[in-house]
Parts: sequence; C-alpha cells; structure tokens
Amino acid sequence: MNRVPESRGRPGRFRQLLVALSIAGLAALALGPAVALAASTTLSTPTSLSGNKSLTSVGFNLSSSLGVTATGTAAISAHWTQPASLGTTFDPNLVRQGRNLNPTYSYTRTPTGTLTVDYTLQNLEVSWGSIGPLSLGSPTYSATGPCNLIAGGPNYVCNLSSPQVDLLDTYPIPGPYVKLSLGATVTITPQGINAIRTASFSGTPGGTNGLLLGETPITDGLFIPCTVGVGDELSYVLGALSTTMGLSIKSSLVFDVGAEFPDPFPLFGEINVSFDTPTLDLPGTTSGDIAMTGAGATFDMGPVQKNNVPPVVGAGGPFSGAEGSPVTFDGSGSSSVCGFPTLRWDFSDGGVAFGKFPTHTFQGPGTYSGQLTATDTTGLVSTTTFSATIANLPPVVNAGPDTSSAWGRLVAFNGSAADPGANDQSTLSYSWGFGDGTPSATGGPSVLHSYATPGDYVSTLSVCDQWSACSSSSRTVHVRTRAVTAAYLGDTTGTFDTAGTLTASLTDEFGQAVIGRSVSFTVNGAAAGSSATGGGGSVSVGFTPALVAGLYGTGVSFVGDTLYNPASAAGSISIVKKATSVTYTGAISGGPNKIVTLSAVLRDATGKALSGRSITFQLGTQSVTTTTGLTGVATTTLKLSQKNATYSLTATYTPANTGTPIDAGAYVGSSSSGSFSIGGK
Repeated sequence: MNRVPESRGRPGRFRQLLVALSIAGLAALALGPAVALAASTTLSTPTSLSGNKSLTSVGFNLSSSLGVTATGTAAISAHWTQPASLGTTFDPNLVRQGRNLNPTYSYTRTPTGTLTVDYTLQNLEVSWGSIGPLSLGSPTYSATGPCNLIAGGPNYVCNLSSPQVDLLDTYPIPGPYVKLSLGATVTITPQGINAIRTASFSGTPGGTNGLLLGETPITDGLFIPCTVGVGDELSYVLGALSTTMGLSIKSSLVFDVGAEFPDPFPLFGEINVSFDTPTLDLPGTTSGDIAMTGAGATFDMGPVQKNNVPPVVGAGGPFSGAEGSPVTFDGSGSSSVCGFPTLRWDFSDGGVAFGKFPTHTFQGPGTYSGQLTATDTTGLVSTTTFSATIANLPPVVNAGPDTSSAWGRLVAFNGSAADPGANDQSTLSYSWGFGDGTPSATGGPSVLHSYATPGDYVSTLSVCDQWSACSSSSRTVHVRTRAVTAAYLGDTTGTFDTAGTLTASLTDEFGQAVIGRSVSFTVNGAAAGSSATGGGGSVSVGFTPALVAGLYGTGVSFVGDTLYNPASAAGSISIVKKATSVTYTGAISGGPNKIVTLSAVLRDATGKALSGRSITFQLGTQSVTTTTGLTGVATTTLKLSQKNATYSLTATYTPANTGTPIDAGAYVGSSSSGSFSIGGK
C-alpha cells in the first residue's frame, strides 16, 4: 500500500476551522442589521459561479542539486467554482406607490470555493542519477484547493497542490521509487460581480439598473412610480452574474525520491526511505484571467400598496401687484412623492388658474384671498390659502390728437380713458380745461367748445377713478382766423363826371356777414374811397368818374385783422361821355357894319357850367370863336359885314382833344340854333 504524504500548500484542519469561523462571522455581520431593523425583510437565493480558462503552455528543463532532472512542456488550464448566496433586504412598508424602496443587495460565499489548476505534462522525461531518463508520456495533474472568489479588494493568494503520482515504483520488489506532485501559488486580482437588475410590476417593466456586487451590501436606487397599480406584484430579478478575475500562477514540480523495501516484520507492510524531495519551479509566471458566471435570482417583494402621503402644498407669497396687470404666483414649494402635483388656484374674485407659475389679473385694488389645491396622481389632495395685495393705478388718459378750427366755431373734444382695473371703468369722472380761461366742462370724455379769438390753446382732459387716483392728457387746438370772400356789387356803368355808387360785401367762410370792417375801392387802379361794412356785411361809397369814356376795372380790398383773413374782389365799370347843352344868350339882330355882341352858356347834363371850352358862333357866312368863362358863358363881338337879311345863327360846342381829361372823350358836343336879322327894323 502506498502512503501519500499531504501536498504542500494545502490548508490543514486549523485553517479550515478559521475560514469557517470567518465566514460565519461575516454572515453574522451581514445579518445583524437586518435583525436590528424590525421593519426590514431579507430574502436570499443560492447560486454558484464557475469558470474555465486555458492558459499559456510553459516549456521546462529543470534539475536539482541531487541530480533530479525533468524536461517537457506543461499545458495549463484552470477551473473555479464558488457556491454563493444572493440576498436582498428591504422594507415591505415601502413597497408602495411613490416610494424609494432602495433595497440592499449582498453577495455571500456559502461555503469556500474550489480552484483547480490542471497541468498536462507533455513529453515528460525524468532522470535521477543513473535512473532514467524515464519517458513518461503526457500525464495530467490537478492542483486544487480551497479558494474563495472575493468580489473586489486587494490581490490575494490561494495555494494549491495535487496528489503524488508514481513515476517509478518497484514494490514489492525492493528498489528505488520516484513520485511527483504539482504545487501552484495563485495570486488573484479580484473584481466586483456584475449583474443587471430588472424590476417589473405584474409583468409591466419597471426599469433596469446595472449593479456591481462587492464584499459589502450595496443599495439599489429603486423608485416605485405612482402610476403602478395598487396590488401589482413587485418582481425583482437580479440577472446573470459575471466577473473576470485576474490570475497569476507560479507552478512547481515536487519530487519524492527514495527506496522502498518489504517490512521484515509484518507490521507495516513496507518501508519507505525518502532520500530527497526536490522542488523544481517552472520558469516564469503564467498570467491570464478567468471569466466567472453564475445564475442570478428572482425576488418577489409582494404587492404594491397605495400611496398614503398627501402632497405638500406650498403657495408662497404673500403676493402683490397692481390692478389690470398680471400677477405671477409661485407654487414651486409644492411637492409629492408621486412627482409634482397638479395645482389649482382659486381666487376670491372668482378667477381660476392652474400650474406651478400661473398668472392672474385682478380688475380692482384691494386685498384678495385664495386657495391652492394640490392633487397627486393617486388622488390625494392637500390645500392651503394665500393672499394678494393689489394696488390701485390711475386711469390712462388720451385727450385725442391736436386739431385746428376757426374762431367762434364749436370744436369737438373726443378724449378717452381706460382704467387698468376694469372694475373702476364705470366710476371714472371727466373734466376738460380748454386753456382760454373759460370754465371747465365736466360730464364725459366728449364735449364741444368754441374759442373767441385765434391762437394756440392747450386743452387738458383730467380723469379720476373712485379712489381719487387721477391722470391727465393734453392736446393743442390751433384756432385760426376766418377766410373772407369779398364781392363787388356796385355800378357797372357810369357817366363822366356824374355821381354814381361803388358797392361791395364781405362774407366769411361760413356765410356770415363780416361787419364793421373797412373796405377800400379802386377804379382803374386809383383809390376810389373806403368805408366800413354795415350789418349785412355791405359797404358803399360815392364815385364820380373823372375818366374819359371807356371800360375800367374796379377793385375791392379788405386788409384783414386778428379775426379775418384779407380779401379782395374785382369788377368793371363802363364810363360814357356826358351830354352838354349850349344856350344862345346874345343879340339876335343888328345893323350893317355894326358891331354886335354874341354870347352863349355851356352846361353839362347836370347843369354844371363848363368853362374854358370853345364856342363857335356861325352867323351866315361870318363866324367867330370864343372861350367860356367860369360861369360857362362865352361872349364875343362881331362886326356885321353882310347885307341886310335874316341869317341862321348857331352856337356850337365841339369837344377838343385837349384837357385833362380830354374833352373829346369826356363830353358830347352840343349846339344851339336860331336866326339873326341884319338891317331889319
């Protein structure tokens, strides 16, 4: 019977006990808080992680100081198993709408894992002194031992060893033996364990989260939406586990060289004499990693309970503003475990608004109250009150555009006013000041007013609300003079040096007579007199033409004043020659060769004596011409040279082309006829 010594690196009973006690202690620590938290529930599910990995082959040519040599190639692979338990701890009371459940997850080893490194020694040849070389083919060795899969933290070491295998054994014939075992010192670089958590509510997906499990429990942030139905079962699935652990393996060939003999005393069966136990380290370090996978777990956390936390309602304030202008309200202080609640704002003026930052316009000043109602998605309601102080504002006034009008005419003043608060609109009072010193007009935004004199006047509309808040607006009224129309209404015909009448009228643009204004007349461009208009706007002046016969222009002009614009008009007058008459007043008889006195009087049609005019007396064949004096009398003497007889006698006035004006254009010639007796008795 072969005696197999314990492999190097393998833990003894004491170490196993320490490991067991450590695991138990860690379990106690993990369970401690769960026990202490009376409201918490812990669920656990067993699982196991495992993995296999082929590593790099290593060639070797080794020898010991006692002459043991070994050559060949080692093909190395590893496999690892780790029993474990997945646990979750949560508060069942938080399996409820609108709660952060935030369960904790833990990974616990139950019990110690097992790591095995397999060596296939290809083309193995071993020599010992004069023994060998022994061609041993390709034996396989498995170095195994306890090795925990630690999730994260610093590097740690696991020592593994394989059972001895006889390479040379002559028993029961006395002779040498060569036994071989393999040892492995494995340095592990640990990593956390990855898993995808999936939550569902009665089959409806509730979100996923990537978790990294370690040596201490981790918290998974899980919120239960308020949209999840009451009574829906919360299923919590931790998906497949995975991690990749780094391996660094230092390998050794452990020989046992000796001799064995039969026991001469039948007590032990054989006698082994070990001459040497050389250890040959394989060259270098074999490094790599091993992917470990394992099944996840499913936890049923029970039915979702109804939300029982009403929303927090925060109205903020107090608020303030002015009538007619939007006031912004702030409900951002509200909250709910089910997300931001629905907000309804009810105002004491009857208005309603919704949302976190609504606006509302108050139509009058004062202090208003209101109620804010917050409703979450599960129907829970909270209310609070708030207030808003609203200031009064004066009305906004518009007196209207600037305008113009003639003096004395009614001007329409059409203003307007709008109170920022509609409640005050009907209470507004209006007052107009016209800027001309006349009393103000009250009663409304539209009035009529006339200005007595031209000028620029600033009219002001003042408006007050029921709270005596007032404002005003002004407009400028340009009051102008009136336009005037002049018309010539006088004589259109006249006789030289015969009195006539020039007449005109003044009428303003509105058909009203312009009274008491001086009007000037011209005839043929020369002044012909002036006078003031009477009650009907008419004016007349006398005019005696001193113009020769012809058609002449007449003119009417008004120079204007502070009330009226200038005006003028034109007309015409036709002047005709004035008739004359000659009356013979001299002798009507005389003796031959006697001197007689001839005389005549020249007057115009109005009986005016015409002086300086030539009168020609024709007595038969004799004639004589003389000039009228100041009284229009023309007197001359004539010596009669004709025979006794009765002759015709004429006195004739023929206008001359002299004088100013020229008589020929001013008068009509005339004559007087009779008979004259010479030598008669």
